[in-house]
Amino acid sequence: MTRSPSPGASAGTAPSVLFVAPDRTRADAVAAALDRHDVSVTVEFDLGAALARIDDRTVDCLLVPRQFGEHTAADVVALVRDRHPDVPVVLLGPGQSDDGDEGGGTDPFAADPTVHRVSDDVDSISYDRLADRVRAAVARYRSSQAQRTERDIVSRLERRIQRTERKITSLHGVAMRLASASDADDIYEETVEAAERILNLDICFAFEAEADRFVPRAQSSTPTDRELRPVPKDAGAMGETFRTGESHRAVDMELHAFGRPEFGDYRSGLSVAIGSFGVFQAVSEQTGAFDEIDLELAELLVAHTNAALQRLSFERRLRVERDQYAALFENSADCIIDSEFVDGESVIRAVNPAFEATFGYDESEVVGRAIDDVVAPDDRLDEAAKLTEMVRAGDFVQTEVRRRTADGEKDFLLRSVPVGENTIYAVYTDITARRDVEREVEAQNRRLDEFTSVVSHDLRNPLSVATGHLDLAREAVDNDHLAAVARAHDRMNALTEELLVLARQGTDAFATTPVSLAETAERCWENVETGDATLVVASDRTVAADAGRLHQLFENLMRNSVEHGSTGNRTVSGDAVEHGSPCDSGSDDSGQDRVTVTVGALDDGFYVEDDGAGVPPELRSRIFDSGFSTGTAGIGFGLTIISNVADAHGWTVSVGESDAGGARFEFTGVETES
Repeated sequence: MTRSPSPGASAGTAPSVLFVAPDRTRADAVAAALDRHDVSVTVEFDLGAALARIDDRTVDCLLVPRQFGEHTAADVVALVRDRHPDVPVVLLGPGQSDDGDEGGGTDPFAADPTVHRVSDDVDSISYDRLADRVRAAVARYRSSQAQRTERDIVSRLERRIQRTERKITSLHGVAMRLASASDADDIYEETVEAAERILNLDICFAFEAEADRFVPRAQSSTPTDRELRPVPKDAGAMGETFRTGESHRAVDMELHAFGRPEFGDYRSGLSVAIGSFGVFQAVSEQTGAFDEIDLELAELLVAHTNAALQRLSFERRLRVERDQYAALFENSADCIIDSEFVDGESVIRAVNPAFEATFGYDESEVVGRAIDDVVAPDDRLDEAAKLTEMVRAGDFVQTEVRRRTADGEKDFLLRSVPVGENTIYAVYTDITARRDVEREVEAQNRRLDEFTSVVSHDLRNPLSVATGHLDLAREAVDNDHLAAVARAHDRMNALTEELLVLARQGTDAFATTPVSLAETAERCWENVETGDATLVVASDRTVAADAGRLHQLFENLMRNSVEHGSTGNRTVSGDAVEHGSPCDSGSDDSGQDRVTVTVGALDDGFYVEDDGAGVPPELRSRIFDSGFSTGTAGIGFGLTIISNVADAHGWTVSVGESDAGGARFEFTGVETES
């Protein structure tokens, strides 16, 4: 029978008393009285049942009469102490000795502080005093239990700390072994073995990350329920751990966001990322098998694993780079000197075969000597010393130099390549042949300048004199032959201009800017003698081009079209013949042919066409050849200029037939401006 605390009393703090009552009447009276004093009372009439409740450790105090049937108080206390040595016992009733004598006997409980006596008889007891005695006994008991619990907790923590310290010390030894491992398999195996032996993680394993999956690399001696197999890289806790780098501790995998692993019916687990290399996991069939200390120790072990794998990866990359440097050094077509700075000088440690072949010095002749003493000409020692100082200061050097070889001086491109804290590769690329070509080109350009000077001055001056005398002769004499001489002079002047354009195309600066096709075409039309010809501009597209050269292109195309179309009053020139034979394309009142020139846009360029006679198909593949002509009035350079301008821009030029039957020039591969 149980009586609950009275209303307002706290069940969590009210003493819980077990009253072993001799009969129901007394039990009800005591329970009711203590209930009024906020003492929770449970009544048992059987001593065996009462002792069973004591075994459950669910009571704070035992209240028994001095005499319970045949059992004396000493008998009851002895039975209680066998089951619970600390629970307080309150003896109820007048005192008596253990042998039943009234008074005068020795108190058998004098040495037991947990036995308390209330000498009042059950029928005349002071319940206030009884309640005070019970509360005092329970308070001392609870305090004692709290102190014992605290001591137990401290003791367990101390033992846990000692075990953790031993594990940490053991993990330092593991770290030393991992640091000396030369193979990734050994590192994974050592990690799992240490987790099992030191951290007591009986079922654990390590997976390595590949392109799209995790591959098992090592597992504990206790196997998993199912064979370890590769796992998709985005699967479960393993994928999440690797992706985020954050460790996971699953107290109950049924409640964990990632569920149970695929290789067994496990209830709890740990998951720790091995850096960028993979994931370490431990599992257990028990719920809550791992605490935070287990996770922290696993993280410490895996940190050593990650460091070892990083070292191995770095050493592997270092070997590859060393091999690459060695291969580059030995097989490079460039001359390479391996040097180090000693007392401010760059001293040769080794040279590659290309150096021996190009400079003509055997490695044994130059090792140990300063680079400048070996290859710098006497008149360039100051320049070489400045370059050495720049390299020593950490500057990157790339410059053309003149250096001494066994066969004389040659031109080189020098580059400094730092390969160590105090080590430099001096790389010499032989550019002698290129410099010879450049010098030859410079000489050719000088000769070309001289040629253009002859053309522009020495040829033009006599032509100007001849033209002046022709004008005087025509004023004095009216002769058709003089008109032919005038046309010849015009042709000579046009050829002179075209030769100058061709000569300058290879030397003038080239720079592209946004250029309007419409504005360029209209401006060029004004610069050409067009007669009664007509210009039609069918596009206002803007293209990326060199403005000056685009002018040359348009002027030559327009001149050719006009000369081809206007054949009624003149002999066909060499350039006009390039467009084909004359034909009627419309005449004015004087009988002269009129031509229409059209400039328009293509998807990736533009075109220029006319409505003249066009270019015969059999001639289209040859008309851009320098000097090509089918006429009798001389050679032609206009279309060669056009081809050169297109080539300079990277355009493709082709010739075809316009809708009106005339010539159509298309330029494609043209960069347009939005």
